[in-house]
Amino acid sequence: MKRVLVFLSIAALLATACAKTEIQSVEMNDAEIIFNTIAMQTKVDGTVFPTTETFSTYAWAAGTAGTYFMDNETIAYSAADNGWKPQGSTYYWPKNTTVDFISYYPTGLTGITVAENKITYSGIDVNTLQQDIMYADKAAGFSNNVDLVDDGLNAYNGVPTVFRHALAKVKFIIELTYNHKQEADGTVTDWEVTVNSLGLAGIYTTGGCVLNLAGTPTSGVIGWDKPADNVWTPDGTAVAIPGPLTAQAVVPGTEYAAVNEMYVLPQALAAGQQKVTLNLTIKTKRNNADFLTETFDRSADITIPALPAWEINHVYTYRLKLTPTASNGNGGTPLNPGDTVDPNDPDLSDVIITFDPAVQGWDNVGVETVLNI
Repeated sequence: MKRVLVFLSIAALLATACAKTEIQSVEMNDAEIIFNTIAMQTKVDGTVFPTTETFSTYAWAAGTAGTYFMDNETIAYSAADNGWKPQGSTYYWPKNTTVDFISYYPTGLTGITVAENKITYSGIDVNTLQQDIMYADKAAGFSNNVDLVDDGLNAYNGVPTVFRHALAKVKFIIELTYNHKQEADGTVTDWEVTVNSLGLAGIYTTGGCVLNLAGTPTSGVIGWDKPADNVWTPDGTAVAIPGPLTAQAVVPGTEYAAVNEMYVLPQALAAGQQKVTLNLTIKTKRNNADFLTETFDRSADITIPALPAWEINHVYTYRLKLTPTASNGNGGTPLNPGDTVDPNDPDLSDVIITFDPAVQGWDNVGVETVLNI
């Protein structure tokens, strides 16, 4: 019976943010409020918030609790102004008070509630959304557009808006360990392996989490405390996720990105629950002639003791090593992560079909026959 081993190695309604729509009335000066996301470049993951996207912002002016200075405003990049500004409205800094800002992405996300000291996600269907979800550090106590140098390198001007990723991401890379073997008797065996589909099973796709403000300073950029174990709380039952994969033949020495990075709900991983599922076709040739074609399903746990969860703001790369026969010459003992196989000379001594002939001893049978003559 052929088996395929899978080994894993690790190298993230309308907006319900606030129902109130009363806008704070404060005396303004002539300095226009703008935003800047350049801090993303050094503080998040080496990328800058794309100027083709928008984000949403709530703001509160000090001393006017209960109303909003900005009520879920959409912030967009203005090429003409070379900066980020609210769409459709111009906002000016108040003369005698400060403003706090909380921003999130994507604009108008269903299931987010924003308060001055808390961000709540609820009922987010991550698999259907398949989009980055980000929240910005709270920018508190600002009275003008700051002009700073971040980390001594990157200058920015505007309300500092530092986004953090709220989800986790996974991706899968497939490798074929070997596809050729020549025996001492001259028999040559070749395998062609095609991955028809790759998916996930036992996965929580919908859930929520609460982010509480990490401190109580009245000014500066303030981060958020993440939930326990850095995971979300799932809603409902675990489900299977089919992978968007076109059938792909795999050859030794190459890596095939089976599925592009997928956004997944940050969740605890339990042995025997979350699995990667594969549908494979293996064509065996004997001495260059078609010998056997098999199509079958395989699955494997995607949790290991060192990986108890998919955590917020983490990307996980799974390397799936396929072997046409689950062999390393040790009597059928599976390959372990880190084991190597010579792709030109795999040891198949424990999977070659052999016979153990035996003949059962004779049973003595006594027969008494009566002959009539």
